[in-house]
Amino acid sequence: MFLYVSMAIGFFPNPVHTKFALGAVGIFVVIASLLTGIGFTFYFNQKLTMISAEVVPFLILAIGVDNMFLISRAEREVPAEVTQVDKRIAYALKEIGPSIFTAAFCEAIAFFIGMLTDVPALKSFCLVAGLGVIFDFILQLTIFVPALTLDNHRIKAKRGDIICCFRKYDEVEAPRQEIVRTAFRKYFVPWLMNPCTKVLVLLMTIALLIIGGMSCSAMLLGLNQNVSLVEGSDIYDYFETLYTYGEAGPPAYLVFNNVNYSNPDNLVQMNLIASELATLNNTVQSPIYSWVSPFQNFIDDSGAWADVCGSDRAAILGFDDQMAEFVNIKVDSDCCQSYGICGEQFSLDVIFDDDGHVSASRFRW
Repeated sequence: MFLYVSMAIGFFPNPVHTKFALGAVGIFVVIASLLTGIGFTFYFNQKLTMISAEVVPFLILAIGVDNMFLISRAEREVPAEVTQVDKRIAYALKEIGPSIFTAAFCEAIAFFIGMLTDVPALKSFCLVAGLGVIFDFILQLTIFVPALTLDNHRIKAKRGDIICCFRKYDEVEAPRQEIVRTAFRKYFVPWLMNPCTKVLVLLMTIALLIIGGMSCSAMLLGLNQNVSLVEGSDIYDYFETLYTYGEAGPPAYLVFNNVNYSNPDNLVQMNLIASELATLNNTVQSPIYSWVSPFQNFIDDSGAWADVCGSDRAAILGFDDQMAEFVNIKVDSDCCQSYGICGEQFSLDVIFDDDGHVSASRFRW
């Protein structure tokens, strides 16, 4: 990026009109604005997440490089009659300053509005990005613009880039003609303004809008968690294996806390919740692992499994003791193999407190 900026804002390989030193200052401004944003984030006692550390630098780099090009281009477009360097910079900022201020202000506001979310990682990202945009704009005006002024003084004095203190040229070649800009002005713009081209562009735009609108209904919701994880870590490898071989998203849980499980009406409502979850085919992948229905079968002493599963004995116990008996039914037992009442698979879904009472439970899918 440093090489690209340095070669693009100058006229490589002209020894005087190249701007590697100015490009280095621009990259320094981007790095400084990023570090300043991170520093203020720590000052506000916010943690820096991997997403912020990996994404924000490129975001600030893109915005900072864009401003560098705009300011340099605006200075280059100042009429040649204006020979004083300070006036040229003033005219350039008069032309482009309001635009870059408006862009930076809107971008920062957009990021700060994103902080209203309840996602901690997104809050941190928006804070770092918003502060980075603000400081990038400030440092562009206080560091890059003075550097551009000094660089123009150097060019006016016919001194070489980088080694300006040691080398002065008696004769300097004029800057070469800009090939890309000339090609656009000479060939592309007349072709684009042709009536036939306008019709073609309009038809292509309408077609893309229709295709995009139709494709929205086929978009998959959700975000792969691995985008925020470090490659090679245990959690990253776990999710990679899960997505590759399991063909399922991350596990989800519905936790029930402070529920009176001894009330049969509550168990009926929990059964209804499990049934409703099973109907959400777009977001929930069956099966729903609910302990309620197998448990109700277990305590039903009128079933054919009563003798095999011990339901006749469990029916006279309290709920907590019934649940303790239920989760101890092994998967390889006759009760599970013959009648499908397998309590062991729900042993981690039911939490007992120190007194042996069920304090919480969950459904999973």
